[in-house]
Amino acid sequence: MKIDKLKVYALELILIAILFFALFASNIFTRSVIAIIMALYAVLVVWCLKKRKISSVYKKQVTFLMIVFTGIYLGIFYLLGLYFGFMKSKVVLSLWSIGRFIIPLSVIIISSEMIRKVFLSQNITWTFRKLKINISLILTYISMVLVDLLIYTEVYDLSNLEDFLTAIGFVLFASLSCNLLYNYICARYGSKEIIFYRLITTLYMYIIPVVPDVYIFFRSFLRMVYPYIMYMVIEKFYSQNDFAVSYVQKKNSLIGNAVLFVVITLLIMLISCQFRYGILVIGSHSMTGTLNIGDAVIFEAYDDQKINEGQVIIFNYNGLETIHRVVEKRNVNGEIRYYTKGDANKRRDENYITNKDIIGVVELRVKYIGKPTLWVRSLFSDK
Repeated sequence: MKIDKLKVYALELILIAILFFALFASNIFTRSVIAIIMALYAVLVVWCLKKRKISSVYKKQVTFLMIVFTGIYLGIFYLLGLYFGFMKSKVVLSLWSIGRFIIPLSVIIISSEMIRKVFLSQNITWTFRKLKINISLILTYISMVLVDLLIYTEVYDLSNLEDFLTAIGFVLFASLSCNLLYNYICARYGSKEIIFYRLITTLYMYIIPVVPDVYIFFRSFLRMVYPYIMYMVIEKFYSQNDFAVSYVQKKNSLIGNAVLFVVITLLIMLISCQFRYGILVIGSHSMTGTLNIGDAVIFEAYDDQKINEGQVIIFNYNGLETIHRVVEKRNVNGEIRYYTKGDANKRRDENYITNKDIIGVVELRVKYIGKPTLWVRSLFSDK
């Protein structure tokens, strides 16, 4: 048994090391190279490890449900297109795109699910002070998240701050959510359902010529929340748990989930700055005393509302988003000009701004919550 454990752990750790290295060496590990590595590794894992057959009375029902969920996912995404608009797919379906995108991605997805299925079937636990920990499950989860990141972050340069934050904020959190669902389904019902769902929801953009022009925040939000909804439905109707959950527990769980969903939705809306209100982190000393470095401000998007002297506004200044106070307002030949100044600055800003430069009006200050973002930014500025 100890030899079997070591074999499983060794195979999983080697895979994690390869995938982690590939994540930061995208110039070498292209999708085609990763597809070959994953296919060979799947063969190795299937050959080296014993498999456990998964048997479930609800397998057919869950398979049908996953097909339905796939259709609903695409339906929601294209309904969002009615609000955000549509655009032509960046990749036209052709022999080139099939060889460059569709085949490699299909191989990666199918191979990764084969690997997931074999690893999860090992059911190897490690006991620490009467606490049983499934190390294999944890390592499998990490490796599959890395696979997901490799699929979605090839377009990002992870040595660049902006791309790094985009990958972390938009891709990582969604991948964490998705792979929790995939592990749950794979361990109970098998991998075919997941393969179908992943292939369709990943490859549609390379097959359908017109796709919704949805802001990346909302695409990531859908990928993050939708798996949780799928899990709740499957757990409610097809759970194999023998114990009964009381009405009070179900009600509390429902309320908690609803609150969590609302909070996540509001955060996404704020961070995206695509709605009436947005959030911005303070990164300079010009407003120290009023707004300190590491604070964040919630602002109302500017929509021709009246701006008065003394208000703190966000505006474009020499290509940068700047937060300063309006110290003077003039009407020059019908053009409203605003003169601004940072509260900690001795002089006001050199140039005036007009309505077209204003992004929003600061409504609320939240202390300290922007410090993690500034810390990550400092890591990249030191390079």
